[in-house]
Amino acid sequence: MELLIHRREARAEELGEALDISTAAVRRHLDNLRADGLIDVRAVKQATGRPFYAYFPTERAAGALPAAYAGLLERMLRGLGEREESVMSSVAESVAAKHRGEVAEASTAAPEARIVQVTESLRGEGILQSWHSDHDGFHLMNGTCPYRKAAEISKLPCESDRRTIELLLGLDVEQLNRIVDGSPVCEYLVHAGQSPSEAVTTTGGV
Repeated sequence: MELLIHRREARAEELGEALDISTAAVRRHLDNLRADGLIDVRAVKQATGRPFYAYFPTERAAGALPAAYAGLLERMLRGLGEREESVMSSVAESVAAKHRGEVAEASTAAPEARIVQVTESLRGEGILQSWHSDHDGFHLMNGTCPYRKAAEISKLPCESDRRTIELLLGLDVEQLNRIVDGSPVCEYLVHAGQSPSEAVTTTGGV
């Protein structure tokens, strides 16, 4: 359970390797944890091959935000008012700057290659976990919400994540679904047919 909370999401095979026990034994433990409402599972599509199953901790396992902190957070977010967009942009720029060295420049890498790099780079931040391509473009997914209480109060955390992805990709990014709205995943779409120069025009550059 501690390993799942730390990693936010993992396959049974990954947990077995980390704990040096068989995958079958891991699955028995996972079944028990799921029956207790501490974890859940989702199918993750891949660019090639069959989907795999990823397990992740529920809010019950991760623990709720203490009431005092939840109240402080709510007052702070609501107090931002008109400054919310400025704060969002600042946070996104900061996170993007931290990871920019891990991603190839837009002019030197194909969109798919950059999506692979950005997904891997932002996995540790809890922003992205996987991606797949479809007829309308590239879908980037996250199966857990690292700041659900904040997202219930304000759209700032979600918009900040979307903008971070956009800055690193150099492509327009649309958020399709949010866990806080009842979706099983947070989902972003990079529309097919974009080029980095188009994103620079519409988003103000990377």
